[in-house]
Amino acid sequence: MYLLVYVDDIILVSSSQSAATALVRSLGADFAVKDLGKLHYFLGVEVTSRAAGLVMTQKKYSLDLLQRAGMLKCKPTTTPMSTTDKLTAVDGALLSSSDATEYRSIVGGLQYLTITRPDISFAVNRVCQYLQSPRDTHWSAVKRILRYIRFTVAHGLHFRSSDSGCLSAYSDADWAGNPDDRRSTGGYAVF
Repeated sequence: MYLLVYVDDIILVSSSQSAATALVRSLGADFAVKDLGKLHYFLGVEVTSRAAGLVMTQKKYSLDLLQRAGMLKCKPTTTPMSTTDKLTAVDGALLSSSDATEYRSIVGGLQYLTITRPDISFAVNRVCQYLQSPRDTHWSAVKRILRYIRFTVAHGLHFRSSDSGCLSAYSDADWAGNPDDRRSTGGYAVF
């Protein structure tokens, strides 16, 4: 049995229906408990159970983020960042105070979206490096990520029911790829 608690929201998973029912009954003795049935939506993540497995997406959250950024009807793109443009701390004009606040807000939203979207993690990490003094080139990079989100709004994580439970791990590195300080960037994902 697994129990996930976030403030006053609880997800309960058990291979034994009787054990789950007993726990809910026990919690109900001390707290107001409302059973919402099968999991469909939790903390901005949509969960869909299919015969092939479980799908976790943030489609509604993605559309809300695009709306907030004024890019709901933007022209989509097929990649989250350009492979030729290099972001630096000094290129471009500094954003105004209000635009910098908007930049930070949208980038924070993109960070939350990486929960189900590992495909944008590297690009989001890059734009996060300029939160202190964002420039118009950084804002353009954020807009590109949003255009990619528009193209892939329904993408998410797929957990197949036939998976053997084996872990898969991926890693990559960019040695001395940061043009500002020649620092390396590395990353990994374990599924």
